[in-house]
Formats: sequence, C-alpha cells, structure tokens
Amino acid sequence: MEPKLFVDKIIHSDKHIRFAAVCDMDAKIVYSSNRAGVTNVLTEDETEKSVQRAVNSWKLRSELFSKTGQGKYALVVYEKLKRITMPVDTNHMVYITFDSDGNNTDVVQAVLNLKPGADTAGLS
Repeated sequence: MEPKLFVDKIIHSDKHIRFAAVCDMDAKIVYSSNRAGVTNVLTEDETEKSVQRAVNSWKLRSELFSKTGQGKYALVVYEKLKRITMPVDTNHMVYITFDSDGNNTDVVQAVLNLKPGADTAGLS
C-alpha cells in the first residue's frame, strides 16, 4: 500500500484523529497529513523531533521483544492530545495524534484494521 493512501485512510477512519504520518525507522517522514480544519499543536520542526523520539523509543523497546513479545502499539496521553505509534512493517512506523476525548480503543482498532497484513509487502 502506498504511504499516502494509508495515511489518508487513517485520517478518515476516526473523527478524533488530527494528524497521521508514516516514517521509516531512521525517523524520516515519508508522508504526513492533517485532518482538514485542524490546527497543529506542534510546529513542523517539533513534530520531526517527536517522531525521532518515538522511533528511538521503538528501537529501545525492541531490545526486550525476545522476552516481552513484539510491540503492538504505544500510547502516550497528554493534556491536549493523545499519540499512538505503531509499527506498520519492518521498515515503517505510523505516528498518529488524536483529540484527548477520542477513545483509545476505537482509534487503535481503526488503524489495525487498515494496516497492511502480514501476507503483504507492507508499505511500498
């Protein structure tokens, strides 16, 4: 699946999603998009730094996967928004922010339903 199509589907999968991005495991944003009419909380530079920290956190967590099992997603809750990071395939991660009143389970399930399956090549 193309990163643009994946991100666009994510943005439209739940009304609380504000921003979605696909990045590679070097924290380079491949594609990102905001929900129409939403004002960003972070600047572009701050978003890039946040993505870098999120990727680094996944890399650190992966050191324990042999004991804990593979990570499914990480949720961070802030006062003004929530953020989910989730591996898409071995080379990509999705970074999503959504409104603080959004339901965590609904957003996670919406993204899991859109994620390329294990039988596909992931993102292209």
